[in-house]
This record gives sequence, C-alpha cells and structure tokens, in this order.
Amino acid sequence: MAAIDMGSNSFHMVIARLENGEVRPIQKMAEKVMLASGLDNKQMLDADAFSRGLDCLRRFSACIAHIDPKWVRCVGTNTLRQARNGETFLRQARQILRCPVEVVAGREEARLIYLGVSHTLADDGGNRLVFDIGGGSTEFIIGKRFEPILTESLHMGCVSYRERFFPNGKISESGFRKAVMAARSEIETIENAYKKKGWIDAVGASGTVKAIESALVDNNWYQDGIALPALYKLRDKVLSFNQLDAVDIPGIKADRRTIMPPGLAILIAICEQLGVKQVHYSDGAMREGILYDLLGRHAHEDVRERSIVAMMNRYSVDVAQAERVRQTALKALNQVKKDWDLGQFCHGWLHWAAQAHEIGTAVSHNGYHKHGAYLLTYSDMPGFTRQDQKVLAALVGNHRRKIRETDIQELPALLQEKVKRMILLLRLAAVLHRARRDDLAPDFKLSVSNKQVKLKFSGKWLEEHPLLQTELQDEQDIWKKIGYKLEF
Repeated sequence: MAAIDMGSNSFHMVIARLENGEVRPIQKMAEKVMLASGLDNKQMLDADAFSRGLDCLRRFSACIAHIDPKWVRCVGTNTLRQARNGETFLRQARQILRCPVEVVAGREEARLIYLGVSHTLADDGGNRLVFDIGGGSTEFIIGKRFEPILTESLHMGCVSYRERFFPNGKISESGFRKAVMAARSEIETIENAYKKKGWIDAVGASGTVKAIESALVDNNWYQDGIALPALYKLRDKVLSFNQLDAVDIPGIKADRRTIMPPGLAILIAICEQLGVKQVHYSDGAMREGILYDLLGRHAHEDVRERSIVAMMNRYSVDVAQAERVRQTALKALNQVKKDWDLGQFCHGWLHWAAQAHEIGTAVSHNGYHKHGAYLLTYSDMPGFTRQDQKVLAALVGNHRRKIRETDIQELPALLQEKVKRMILLLRLAAVLHRARRDDLAPDFKLSVSNKQVKLKFSGKWLEEHPLLQTELQDEQDIWKKIGYKLEF
C-alpha cells in the first residue's frame, strides 16, 4: 500500500506492507516542491509550481506502478485548497498516478495527522496535544489514544510566513517578532477550547519540528524535549544572520535554511500562547495517517460510515426510510454498474447519499433536498474529501424536483456523467419508497444502454399503483430534458 501527501512545502510518499495487521513502512521518499511559493496574489499556481509538482509525482509513480490502485491514495492540502486552478493540477496528477487524488479540508487533514502520529506513540490513555507546522497551514489536534477529540487548521505555515514576514529573504528582529505575534493571534482563536480539554503531553510532527529539534540537539540546547528557553536561544542565533539563505546553524540542512526561521516563530508562538512547557517530536505524520485510514476503508472500521451515522443522528433522520432507499438504490446499481461503469467509489457515494438524503428535513421540509446538499457541502465530515462531499451534495440536492445541472458541472469532468447516473438511481429509489412502507417495496429489473433506461416490474404491480405511474411519468419528463430516455 502507498500514501502520497502533497504538502505546501514538500511532497512525501510512503510505501508500506501490511504484516499481521500492522502497517510496516518499507520505503519513504520526500521532495521539496515548494508548491506554496508558486501561488500568486490571484490564488493561481504558476507554471513552475505545476511543473515541479507533476515531475515529482512522475518519479513517485514509478515506485508504485506494481501496487493495486485501490491500495494507493494521494492527498492535497492547504495550497491546493486555495489554488483556483487546483482542479487542473489534480486532473493531471490523476493521469500520472492512476489512483485517487483528492484535496482534504483542514480539519480532515488534522484528523489524518493525528491518526499517523498516534500510531507512533505509547498508548498511555491520557489526552495529548498534537500539532503539525506545514508550509501553508498548521493543524492542531487534541486526542486520546487513536481518537481525535478536537481538530483545527489555522492559516499559518512556514512558507506563507516566510513570504509575509521575511520579504526577499531578509531577516529582521521586527519581522520575526511580527511573525510570532501574528501566529499567537491565530492560536488565540482556539486557545480557550483547547485549554479547557487539556492535555498531558504535547507532540510536534512535520519537518519543521524535526529540523528545530535537530538544531537544538547539535547546539546542546536540547534537554529531553523542546522547551521555550532553548527556542529563544535558537531564535537569537537566527537573528544573527541577515538573510534566510545565509543561515548556517549546526543541525539545519541547507534545504531547510529558508523555512526554518518562520517555522521557529510559529513554534515559539504555540508554546507561548498555549503555555506548552515541553514538546516532543514524532516522526508519524499525515502520510502514515492516510495509510491507516486506507486500511480502515478496506476493513470494517471506515470512519466515513461513522460520520454519516453521526449526521443521521444529529438531524433525526428516519432510519427505516433511509435504509429502504439505500437498499433499493444499491439493488438498482448492482443491475447496471457494469453497463454504466459505476465502480466501487460510486457504490460508496450512492450508499452514503441514500442514508443522508433526508438530513435536510431538520431545517425545513420545503426544499429539504437543497438544505441537505448545503449541510453535506459545508459540514466537517471526518473521512470525506472535498470531492466526496461535493458528489454527495450533488446526489442529495438532486434526488427530487428538478435537476440542477450546475451542481454537476462543478464536479471534475470525468465524474459528471457518472453522477448523473447515480442521481437517476437515487431518484428512482426515493420514488419507489414514497409510501414509506416495507410491504410496498416492488420487485423490479433495470437495464441500461448509454442514456436509454428501462425499468420493468413483475406481475401487475405497476397497474396496482397508479400514483407511482404518475410519478414515473414526471421522471420521464425530467430526464428527457437532459437527454435521457426512461421507459417503464
């Protein structure tokens, strides 16, 4: 199995083998891509950043060519969340890697980081604070054992802070101080909630924390952990240089010179604002978290299922009706998946959309499909990527009334026709269970050929349900408008 983390500063890949239920890394690769440096003031990635990122992925792809794509996952973070042309980059990345390539929301990134870090630590049972200083964002998590309790992503990173507070690579005491205060201001927004939960120990992940620890060790400033007095000594050493690329401190590699100082400012701010006395470094990170999450998806611990069930409970969904629609939608999918090329990902999306198709009724029954789509788009849903949530929103938002093709056009081109077809299956399942009764579930056969759809019922079932005939005729008219022919 393999995981690729497309970070704002570096791209990382880990290849691992599953042995006796344990994920054992066998190869790790990392390249300084500096994606965030290619983001202009219009939030567009420039051609050089595109080239650096895609060239790196081509090198990674040669190492994973022998791995089944279902056991490979590639995830983008803060810079690709911001980039207006990020989808163009993702589309080319998918062509290179031949595996799922997605962007995760900040809190989902935090969850994956915690999952990776927690598997490297002793299971002491107490709360722990974990943070990861990335190139464009810093994630904070309080968790216990393998479960995150609080997750947050703040807009501060060693690359973005370099551009903001160390312009043209110049180091100044005032610039460093402004970087610390800006970071403290960001952290202040989560301070109360995190201190209220509390933690026994603090753990830092990422290359920035590793580089700082290495510098403290090589300068004899490290004493069983990273502490503020030692960080202040490192700060003073950094301020003795005028330019970032001139920083020459034992323990700091050449490729870390320009991003360690802004990362140091952020780490000082974390310790000062949250009152952290000591930080320990963990070599677990998001890429390891992706592996464990991937393992869960192919076992029986899929966090996405927990997320959907939690939403159903939160919005008081009629579980029996959701199950009726789910079973019928998947029954229809199984009959047409080969002819319509609807694979495993489509099975998951349709399964979760059917479960959640009525969450919007908690807001209002009038237009509840639109409310449901909004909740699925903007809720924090552990385990789901932004693309997952957009697909679910398109399915739920179009499972009744008219079809809004603009919802579908916002999705990647290769998914648009598949999503239309899943919408059709979900709509039919919802129509067939309008009566909300188990004893009225029909037996049917569905066959398709491109945009031709034939629905057949056994016996005289259709004749005995004239109201359903009317609803199916309405469906015929709706699908005719977008080029599908539905016969029954």
